[in-house]
Amino acid sequence: MKYTVEVCTYTIEDVLAAKEAGADRVELCADPDAGGTTPSYGLIEHVVEAVGIDVAVMIRPRGGDFVYSPEELLIMERDIRMAAQAGAKCVVFGVLTNSGHLDLHAMAHLVSIAKEHQLQVTCHRAFDVTSNPHKFVQELVDLGVNRLLTSGQKPRAIEGLALLAELQNTIGDKLSIMPGVEISSDNLEQILGLGVKEVHIRNVEKVTSSMQRGANLVMGADDYDEATRVRIDLAETAKIVEAVKQKEK
Repeated sequence: MKYTVEVCTYTIEDVLAAKEAGADRVELCADPDAGGTTPSYGLIEHVVEAVGIDVAVMIRPRGGDFVYSPEELLIMERDIRMAAQAGAKCVVFGVLTNSGHLDLHAMAHLVSIAKEHQLQVTCHRAFDVTSNPHKFVQELVDLGVNRLLTSGQKPRAIEGLALLAELQNTIGDKLSIMPGVEISSDNLEQILGLGVKEVHIRNVEKVTSSMQRGANLVMGADDYDEATRVRIDLAETAKIVEAVKQKEK
């Protein structure tokens, strides 16, 4: 069986580490504190041209909920077109109604834009806050969505195994179920045991800035730590990729 390892990335440093680790695809995002928003066009274009790895682009105009205004939906449409122009292979989005169900009208329109540009479509973890998961996934199939990124409606994929197994068994031949959130080399075997063909990972380490500061100021929120940051943990990511590739043999 052929597997795909997708690594969630926020910086070019992340992307380069994912590439070195042997990942098949990266998801490009901005704003990790919000769970991912649309990255810059420059980053998308540079990764496609200079790094040479398949790219899935997060299409999310802001953090918060997944109910978008007409203006925000127009921005998402523009961002899908820009992602295609930059050479991305996939776009990642999800739109819900105020009642927490899939917004079929908005999703159908955005999917059609993506397909016009030969882009694959991933529905992201907006799914994980919906109240009727089985209806939701069938609607994704009907819309022509390619894959679903989900933690099984739990904080971590390993805690959502029951729903992930149900989804894989009932819809997995029509829609790629891609588990994500805190997948590690320790629990990877359980995740792959579901029969899924794709996994979404982000394993990080914290690093301290080497920059000397002349004043004790921060540019963001008062409690934001600008002296440290996180980046992809190359060793753990490579370990996961190697374990997945061993399963193909």
